[in-house]
Amino acid sequence: EAWPEDYFRLPLTDDAGVSALDFLRVALSDKVTPSDPAGLDELAADYAAIYLNHTHRVSPSESPWIDPDGLTSQRSMFEVRDWYRHWGMETPDWRRRPDDHLVVQLEFVAHLLAIATPAALLDAARFLDRHLLRWYGAFADGVELRCRTPYWAAIANLTLVHLDTLRDRLARLDGGERIEMEPIEAEKARRRQVAIDETCASARDFVPGSGPAT
Repeated sequence: EAWPEDYFRLPLTDDAGVSALDFLRVALSDKVTPSDPAGLDELAADYAAIYLNHTHRVSPSESPWIDPDGLTSQRSMFEVRDWYRHWGMETPDWRRRPDDHLVVQLEFVAHLLAIATPAALLDAARFLDRHLLRWYGAFADGVELRCRTPYWAAIANLTLVHLDTLRDRLARLDGGERIEMEPIEAEKARRRQVAIDETCASARDFVPGSGPAT
């Protein structure tokens, strides 16, 4: 029988990695996650609540975490789309799964790792800093807090540990040091203020009666 650490190519040997693997090992046990039809139905329902119908109110896309109003398909989506196009990728149907969705971002990082040139690896590091790692920690915390099955909590936690471990490895490259990004809440506050200032400026510039006559 394979152990969780045998499932993955990236070794997780620090305290966070060992803890994440132990969490998954417990979650996979029959006592915690039964493999009977009822247990599988519960897993499927929890998956849908996280990734499909947003019952748990934890978005698997970046925009709601970054946008000041928590909206989907906002600036983050177009920013990551530019990254994909630069490397010859595109989302098959952004209406079904937006460009900034977790799955698409993970596929993009995997794509860059498969290319494995210095430029691709450096872009993988920068993409993690500027996008995926900015919001995934909050997403994983939300899943752990709200999901009903330990399995999905363990998967979210283990994915975060994998991403952090990968980023630490990429930091060994020349120029691969982590980029300190503006905290999300600070960015939201700044963008709200910019919107307020622009609205106020438009109101000041408006002169009643100066519009086109009808």
